Amino acid sequence: MNKKTTMKRYRVLLIVCLLILTVGTACIHKNQRKSNRISDIQDEAAYVSIICDAVKAMDFSIRKPQLKITPQEDRLYKEGYLKILKNQIPISEGQEYSGYYKNLWQAGMEFQDLVENKSINKFPYLLYYDDLDGDGKPELGINQGGMYIFNYELGENEFTVLYGQESCYFGKILGAGQIWYHDGLHANVIRDRYVVLNRDNKWEEYALDLEQGTSPSYHYYLVGTSLYKQIDVGEENWNEITKSFFEATKQGIPQKTFEEIFGDLLDDKGAYY
Repeated sequence: MNKKTTMKRYRVLLIVCLLILTVGTACIHKNQRKSNRISDIQDEAAYVSIICDAVKAMDFSIRKPQLKITPQEDRLYKEGYLKILKNQIPISEGQEYSGYYKNLWQAGMEFQDLVENKSINKFPYLLYYDDLDGDGKPELGINQGGMYIFNYELGENEFTVLYGQESCYFGKILGAGQIWYHDGLHANVIRDRYVVLNRDNKWEEYALDLEQGTSPSYHYYLVGTSLYKQIDVGEENWNEITKSFFEATKQGIPQKTFEEIFGDLLDDKGAYY
């Protein structure tokens, strides 16, 4: 075998080795990518399981209001809330909101308008008057395009905004410290939130955060909580873990007309005795 033939064979062998090495490396990378995809799927499945368990552990039982006041105190509270609606006392300093009832976004209906429609049993003339935060004392809730809960303390010349939701989408107050935020079908999306007053006396806006996509071409079921970001849990999990929440939304603290709350304090001109 001459030198020229030997060099030719070496070149062929080198090319074959390089091809084998290239193919082998590609297979390794392919397997690694596949392994990573499997790992991602496993991590997502675990996260979905965590979210589902967290929602299953939530208690959506309605906390029924329990007013603990005398008839005389009830009258004094109502007189105070009438002053708020008349813009006679301001929001206390240091609040996120300032000014008077009339200065609140999507609120501030003219008092005379409230009086003239005092028996109207529909939006936006219905109000909440009950123990809305679980302290045994009455708060006043309004939904006139924005949702607010007012807190008045007897003998004070100011009031606080206990809760405010500057949104035109709103469900209802379910119980003491329990609110259902609902944005119905809007651009093929339905959004629901469970807002609760926690043990630290702070509102958790996203105790439960739901979003359902209803587009014919793409359905999804996002679920999140205060601790966990939203993830698509799938229709079967969604139906299972949200059932008790949506059952709770069928309940709620009754809303009342202006007349039902303040009737005995009003005369024909809307002044209270």
